[in-house]
Amino acid sequence: MQNKVLERTKELLSRQGITSVGMIPIEECDIIKSYLLPDYAKSAIMISVPYRCSKEKRTDGFSEYAGAYDYHEMFRILFSSLLPLLEAETGFSFAGFSDHSPINEKIAAAKCGIGIIGRNSLFIDRTYGSFVFIGTIITDAECFEKVHEVEGCENCMRCVKACPGRAICEKGIDVSKCLSGISQKKKKTDEEKQILKLHHTVWGCDICQNVCPHNINAKLAPHPYFSKSYVKNFTFEFLNSLSDEEFNKYPFAYKGRKIVLENMQFI
Repeated sequence: MQNKVLERTKELLSRQGITSVGMIPIEECDIIKSYLLPDYAKSAIMISVPYRCSKEKRTDGFSEYAGAYDYHEMFRILFSSLLPLLEAETGFSFAGFSDHSPINEKIAAAKCGIGIIGRNSLFIDRTYGSFVFIGTIITDAECFEKVHEVEGCENCMRCVKACPGRAICEKGIDVSKCLSGISQKKKKTDEEKQILKLHHTVWGCDICQNVCPHNINAKLAPHPYFSKSYVKNFTFEFLNSLSDEEFNKYPFAYKGRKIVLENMQFI
């Protein structure tokens, strides 16, 4: 029954175009938020969901992920339909997480063998590159799958050299230097405003992803949730005209409309 849990999960997810799925024992996971971990946890099923809707670089200053509705809602919808079905069919318990997770999702996904860790600290799916979101399903079904070594990229250093703020360091990303981190700050120095203007950055940054060799030939197959809500080019007028309800569907909404519109005025 344990192996059937993974196979059934893969089958159900494949119907939604999600094919990067793996499973590891919970003892192989790096627990980072133990208070979120269910008492019954024995295994983690890791899923990687592609979101990239176009291989043409955006010119509006927004990161690719920001062009579609918030991925947290996508996972909420996915888990609300998938998990009850799995529980009814298998008799096991399941809990879904994404981003706010009890485990280090990037490391767990790499140990499942569905991807590697890039020099820029991003998870790189073997099929879809780094333009993916990771989800976690914790279950009490046991896992007998092979645990893979965590692989890194070839360390070509293209991302390091391309990063304007030299934010990519040995231990990951220095958010204070990262354009994405700077773009999300409510209060910015004049120097920070200038660097955003210089690199035409409104929200997020894809520079390190765009130069990554693993993204050049990566398959383009965004989940319908993203492709249906994708806006190729945001304008000040468009975002300013959105109702609060519609604006709040986008991933940058948690910082408020003011910060996004101010950034657009900077550049």
